[in-house]
Amino acid sequence: MPRLKIYIRAEYTTKEGVVRATKVSRYLDSVVLEGFADTDVYEARLYAVDKSENVSAPLVVKVQPKTPPFDLVKEKLVASEAFGGIDVTYKNDIGSEVAIVILTNDKLGNFVPVKTLSTKAKTGRFGARELPSVETRFGLMVRDRWGNLSDTTYVTLTPIFEARLDRTKMKGLNINGTDAKNYPGNEVEYLFDGDVSNTTAYHTTDPVKMPQWFTFDIGKTVKLSRLVWFMRQGWYYNLHNPRKVEIWGSNDPSPDGSFTNWVLLAEHEQIKPSGLPVGQNSNADNEAALEGETINIPMEAPAVRYIRFKTLQNWTNGVYVNFTELTLWGNPNP
Repeated sequence: MPRLKIYIRAEYTTKEGVVRATKVSRYLDSVVLEGFADTDVYEARLYAVDKSENVSAPLVVKVQPKTPPFDLVKEKLVASEAFGGIDVTYKNDIGSEVAIVILTNDKLGNFVPVKTLSTKAKTGRFGARELPSVETRFGLMVRDRWGNLSDTTYVTLTPIFEARLDRTKMKGLNINGTDAKNYPGNEVEYLFDGDVSNTTAYHTTDPVKMPQWFTFDIGKTVKLSRLVWFMRQGWYYNLHNPRKVEIWGSNDPSPDGSFTNWVLLAEHEQIKPSGLPVGQNSNADNEAALEGETINIPMEAPAVRYIRFKTLQNWTNGVYVNFTELTLWGNPNP
């Protein structure tokens, strides 16, 4: 009696001698092989396997993969000068799982990775920061989840000067009581104490609604380059951490607490690198959270002294806002 086949196994061997395989049910009429590093022709072997794991003789077929996703992403990388470093915009049209790598020389002169973004997002921007404002050679490459690497694209750019602003000069400024109320011990000032743990945090309380905001004084007029906030640990991309926000600036806030004399500096939505649902975080998500969420301030934005952080939506569509730290960067002598 012929044995009943329960699945089909397809495999191929990479140029490095690694065998990659995939299995599909016998009820399916196609199988997908992934992980090819190029568009060369390969031999694929197809096996029928029964419930006792007996394997048929292979059916050998020629296959020619399409352009690998990591190469498609690399071809659309665009690098530009940024405050304190370099910005890279990317397009990942098919949503593949890739890692985009920025390289440059370290202090010993070694050309090494300085920033890596792991993502499945179809479009986005990220960058490397805290680099000197001198002409610098950068490399850009893309890696897929099988370890395949694209060629490296080289660019020479000069980071724009920026400095971390003095957090000890920053303080809350609730004009005419229009800012959201907070729990005692969770005031705005705790966003500037240098503690990104859950020991201290900002947390609003009843009665609240969206949108809501808080206002603070930087301490002097500054040409801002970026703002970085740190989510509440243990609740990354969840609960009351901000998700959609606006950053407003002013040099002469209206005493009635309204948005008169305020200018919108930036609009921002936080995106999880993995794209996983709320409550499910990948290693890439956790690594990104530890680095903080960056809002880049456009170069054309005016220098300002006062900031209003306006939350439009948190991660669970609730009415509270809670996070642990806020840092600002820019040119303190515009």
